[in-house]
Amino acid sequence: MFEFINTNKYFIQVAGSVEKHAAEELENMGATILKELPRGLRIQCEPKILYEIIYTSRLSQRVLAPLISFQCHSEKYLYSQAKNIDWTSLFPLQDNFSIIANVSRCKFNNSLYAGQLLKDAICDQFREKYGERPNFKTKEADINFNLHISDNWATIYLDTAGISMHKRGYKRISYIAPLQETLAATVIKLSEWDKSKPLHDIMCGSGTILAEALMLKCNIPAGYLRDEKPLRYLPNFDEELWKEVKDKANAKIIPIDNGFIKGSDENKDAIEIARKNLEALPYGDRVELHLAKFQDLPKESNKIIIANPPYGIRLGEQKAISILYNQLGDFLKQKCPQSEAYILCGSKELVSAIRLRAHWKKNLKNGNLSVVLAKILIK
Repeated sequence: MFEFINTNKYFIQVAGSVEKHAAEELENMGATILKELPRGLRIQCEPKILYEIIYTSRLSQRVLAPLISFQCHSEKYLYSQAKNIDWTSLFPLQDNFSIIANVSRCKFNNSLYAGQLLKDAICDQFREKYGERPNFKTKEADINFNLHISDNWATIYLDTAGISMHKRGYKRISYIAPLQETLAATVIKLSEWDKSKPLHDIMCGSGTILAEALMLKCNIPAGYLRDEKPLRYLPNFDEELWKEVKDKANAKIIPIDNGFIKGSDENKDAIEIARKNLEALPYGDRVELHLAKFQDLPKESNKIIIANPPYGIRLGEQKAISILYNQLGDFLKQKCPQSEAYILCGSKELVSAIRLRAHWKKNLKNGNLSVVLAKILIK
């Protein structure tokens, strides 16, 4: 029997700095938080809650079901314990698989080597039974496993969604430095947008913030467009329960008024990409898009303004970026009365360059880059 079936315990991977917010989301769904870790949460929940997390969570990146855990002090023991798992009951020979391995503070100093040992154990078991081995893929495999070894304690997981759940499925085309979907969802969550005020992303790029805002406003589940096939590799998968969870979530989807959510960008390609991405979602055609510099936008009041301006990472860009942030502050003050702005800045110094008092500042991670979300109230 696999470990998660006996315990109803799972590991949720999240982006850095999002742990607390993800824990709140999962608790609201009915999960019990057992432990909060850097970039992860240990939880316990019934299968119905598990399905709801996989289908609707906006902040979770991976939901990992533990197959087996054990003390691991040697290469041979890792291999032998992995061979004890009945891999042939989890997936057929004709399907391909992948492995993500992470090791720290243990006998293994190379994640790739640890992953190779697990791969060998899986392939050898198939070869012994069928005379053939399944194909291994590094990307877009049918079934995905995760190996984690820390302090000589190893856990082998099945990735229930098969891919990182930040991949909603609406990003048909990407633009320069696209914002990850879970970070965009976090920004919107931290804005405490109650969905009663219009929202405008004034530097929308490929439309990630717009898409996440649309999904929240319309109650579109985060997994609405995602391939559900990987979930079916769960040995205790319940087709009827999964359909019940999906149908219940989908029944809550509601329409949105034209132009309630707006996006603008000075780059024509960005606007076209945002349009194509939004069209993949229900009511995406009701998000208004404009080709315009934010400096040229008309004066509008009582709105939620969100922006992810350039950070100026490369040497020599700082002066130009500071001027851009100065102009952004002027725009907010002059053209956005009685509004709230949430600006994702590359540093605290760039928050200061807006030259408006920040109501609060929260540290976040955009990948491995430290960023700051600033809330600005405009009178």
